[in-house]
Amino acid sequence: MSFRNLWRSSNFLKWASRHLSYNSGGNEFIPFDGLVSARRCEARRSLLVEVAAMGSALDLYQVCSEFGTIRQMFHYKTKATSGPREMILIEFADSLFLEKVLKGAVYPTQNSSIIPVHSPLVWLAASKKSKPTNHTLHSGTADLPVPFTSEEKNNDVELLQNLFHCSDISQQIQTLYDYQKLTELGWRLRFFTCRQIERALSGLFPQASVLPFGSSVNTFGRRNCDLDMILELTDDDEKTDNNRLVFQAKKSRAAANPRITMQRHMEVISDVVDNFIPGCSQVRKILGARVPIIKYYQDFTGIECDLSMTNKSGFYMSEMLYIYGCMDPRVRPLVFTIRCWAKDRHVTSVFAGRWITNFSLTLLVLFYLMRTSPPVIPPLQVLINLAGSSDRRETSGIDCTFLRDLNIVTPSENQDSLETLLRGFFEFFSNFNFKERGFSIVSGNDFVKPEHKALYIQNPLERELNVSRNVTFEELDRLNTEVSNARYLLEGLEPYTGESQSEPWGILHLCNSSAHPIALKAGNISIDWKEFFTRDELSGSVPSKKKSVTVNTTVNNANTSFNNVPKYQDKSRKNGSSIKVSRKENKEELLNASDLNGLVTKLKGRVGNKNTIKRKSKGVPYSKINYKW
Repeated sequence: MSFRNLWRSSNFLKWASRHLSYNSGGNEFIPFDGLVSARRCEARRSLLVEVAAMGSALDLYQVCSEFGTIRQMFHYKTKATSGPREMILIEFADSLFLEKVLKGAVYPTQNSSIIPVHSPLVWLAASKKSKPTNHTLHSGTADLPVPFTSEEKNNDVELLQNLFHCSDISQQIQTLYDYQKLTELGWRLRFFTCRQIERALSGLFPQASVLPFGSSVNTFGRRNCDLDMILELTDDDEKTDNNRLVFQAKKSRAAANPRITMQRHMEVISDVVDNFIPGCSQVRKILGARVPIIKYYQDFTGIECDLSMTNKSGFYMSEMLYIYGCMDPRVRPLVFTIRCWAKDRHVTSVFAGRWITNFSLTLLVLFYLMRTSPPVIPPLQVLINLAGSSDRRETSGIDCTFLRDLNIVTPSENQDSLETLLRGFFEFFSNFNFKERGFSIVSGNDFVKPEHKALYIQNPLERELNVSRNVTFEELDRLNTEVSNARYLLEGLEPYTGESQSEPWGILHLCNSSAHPIALKAGNISIDWKEFFTRDELSGSVPSKKKSVTVNTTVNNANTSFNNVPKYQDKSRKNGSSIKVSRKENKEELLNASDLNGLVTKLKGRVGNKNTIKRKSKGVPYSKINYKW
């Protein structure tokens, strides 16, 4: 059954209304098709309204309830280029009520330059009858007759405190996952963003569908993760050969080259997104990439978006990860913790480049869980063998068939705790021969690498591809080093001692760069300033003489580019994660504090480029500084 027919089914809508208050920790398995279809139904009957303050919720409810029944309301704040916004998402009981609201909405009359776009994005104008009171603006949510949820921004300090006071590492891992996983509002806003593009193109393409994939739907996404979308202009499931009436259509000018055709279509769509769809800003066309995409930021939902028109293999890959995440309750918390560790240790990066991606890192965790004794999850080939006729999927010649119903899968006999699995992950891969062996989650085995690449991880669906072919040998060495370091750190950890504990422990100690109280973060450089000064200098008296001083700087945020020197953002990761700077002078001399002026700026701009830094003022040369990576 197609997605369109699935959400039209009245029986399915009744099931969705009973079961889809989504909770990834729940015991009942929700099929991926059902999850996506129900979320799309929610988006079709949702209205996003900009308000003056959260207290306007009661006034907004009174306005919208005149058009139909309201199920629930969500409040959140988002930052935009024009300033912070107060937003309320309303879900109606039926999409017909939403259409009534949009028919009654008007365009701003005081601005003749606006483009009259008809979309479920509106703002609540002030009432002309009476001025809003303080009671209306700052209260009014308690009197709402429908569920009302207000979501605040992540409080990292609260998370650190909760992690610090957990009873063991297993509880820390679960707490980290519960805090960072995608919320109910996060799910709704992502499907609403997809629906916005879908609705904008519905005039020419009434069968168009925009499906999210990646972290937004595979249940491994964090709260602020990006939104990846696939645009399909037709619904292939509804094709029939019996109808003699055929649409007149225009032939592509580059029909012989499908890639050029897709690039031209995406260029037109990007112009529509940039010029006509409300809230879409910072639109960039990246059409020369292997997978052409349109990147933009949705100001009203606060989501970074990537829109593509490729095949649905990415969507089915997300379904596969979703199934593995539902197979055992320990899978998602473990993946979240490994990703958090990798981000903190700069093994991964938010920028595309030569380092391992979160997707490849997730496959590392899944492969390890297939190799435990007994296995926590089965290889993908087991799910393929159990697949029935209703599980068959194919897109662009790629077979995406595997079991979709986990109710027939026997739970794992492995009873290891999350702490045991975390320790086992680092021990397993610290002994894994990455330079000679690759692995696949299809078979659950490793093998001799078929190509000379630093890291070989077989694509589970397109099995002739290596999903980690971008990783360089230098980054593989860094991965090996960080995995070994994490293993030794965990082996040397002492158990939590209670309220008197004063040092970071557990995964806080494992990810120590984000919890270190002394480090001063400045771009790509984290410096402990106490290493620069003697005790006399710290107390305020600076001696006149100098002596030999060694300054250690540590790369702390290598995935952040500098506005002034963007061309050096990759060099800070080369061949290691630390820089040793030595200054050799007379042993009787002390380093003067004034010599440190501008040192950080110079390190940012010239690290890895020159071995000598000279003063620009007065032509006084600096002493040589040697960089050892």
